[in-house]
Amino acid sequence: MSTLHSQVNKMEMVGIYKDLFIIICLGLLGWGVIRIERIYQYPFFMGSMFTSFILPQAFALISKPEQVSLEALQRVLLVSCLCATACWIGYQIRPDPKWLTKLNTAIDERKLFRAGIVLMASGLFFTLLLSRTTAATGENGNWTGLATIYLNFSQTTQIALGIFILKFIQRPNIINFICTVFSAWPLLGAVIIGRRQPTMTLLVTIGLSLFWVRRLVPPRILVIIGMLSIAVLIPVLGTLRGDFWNLIFSGKWQDVLAVSQHAFDNQQKGDLLELRNAALVMDAVERTGLFGYGTGWWDSIVLQWVPGQIVGFDFKKSLQFNLWDKYLNLLKDFYGYKNPAGATFTGIGDSFVEFSYFGFLSFALIAYIFKHVWISATYYKSTCSRILYLGLVSPTMIALTHSVGFAIQQSSFQLIFIGLALYYSKVKHKYSTEWV
Repeated sequence: MSTLHSQVNKMEMVGIYKDLFIIICLGLLGWGVIRIERIYQYPFFMGSMFTSFILPQAFALISKPEQVSLEALQRVLLVSCLCATACWIGYQIRPDPKWLTKLNTAIDERKLFRAGIVLMASGLFFTLLLSRTTAATGENGNWTGLATIYLNFSQTTQIALGIFILKFIQRPNIINFICTVFSAWPLLGAVIIGRRQPTMTLLVTIGLSLFWVRRLVPPRILVIIGMLSIAVLIPVLGTLRGDFWNLIFSGKWQDVLAVSQHAFDNQQKGDLLELRNAALVMDAVERTGLFGYGTGWWDSIVLQWVPGQIVGFDFKKSLQFNLWDKYLNLLKDFYGYKNPAGATFTGIGDSFVEFSYFGFLSFALIAYIFKHVWISATYYKSTCSRILYLGLVSPTMIALTHSVGFAIQQSSFQLIFIGLALYYSKVKHKYSTEWV
């Protein structure tokens, strides 16, 4: 009788956490819609990601938990609430004036243009090499070998895009237009084949640039429609990839609606859910006490910057703690579960694995950092901060959809190359007057 009573209590708590998560997601979205210029700020942006990516999976997981116990289900919903709330709390902390002063670095426009040319040319070169390389894959389905190096360095085109699109909107001319198009070319290619993250990155990059330079924002009703559409488009793009645009441009709207319904139904069946991966790995770590305490994030940095092709893969592995290998084995031993190739554990699962219930503070820290960059980019009109903000948009999405460790890995690349470009471009006088 006591067991039945305990189960009932757990089910009630699952319902409470689900409702609380819905309220938090709606609160983040409402925070942005009330003042439309907030739609490009971190809390609203992350609210959109939680609502479109995590919330539908939460409904599906509750309906079909499979190996996930009620206790594990409670935990993953509670941590989801904490992570989403942290995106707002961290953004409310008063910014540090010293940080804002450092971000307001004066930039020589001509030097920055030359830096953009170098970043664009190098990125296109590595994109060409990548297109001519057959990628090798590891046991987890991820790329290995030279293809990963080419892929990493091809991302310099995204930094160049941030430089040139701001330049073009401020001073439209043929040279700025050509540089913008060439910088955007790899990203456009990814959008055409239906990649979700590049699509969101491109839209936010264009929207932010128009807001900063021209103070243009979309109508509130369009933002609301967009929020509703994203929840549908994310699974549809994942299903159709490049065929999505073929159907759109051919006017086959009935097919688009049919596939949308099919993709949504498949998601709600709960056969393949990243949130299930998160719930199970969180449960396994809670049962064993095998928390990473940041070692997984260190492993991500080593993975990004230590070239196994040069120093040897055995040496590279010796620099890592490799706890995730143990976590995958625990999933097999405890639940008979094998993580599908290409599936992620989400930032919710990753942050908990590293620091238990305190892992959600990583989202608060990211929010705090973004608050500084936003103030500097928007109110101080800092070119440095604008380029930095655009460069960190994509890693921010990855922090939730993939893992915080992967976001650190991607952010480190952006920060290093943006830092090099800005260091080369900075001038000695105190205030920057370009693009103001």
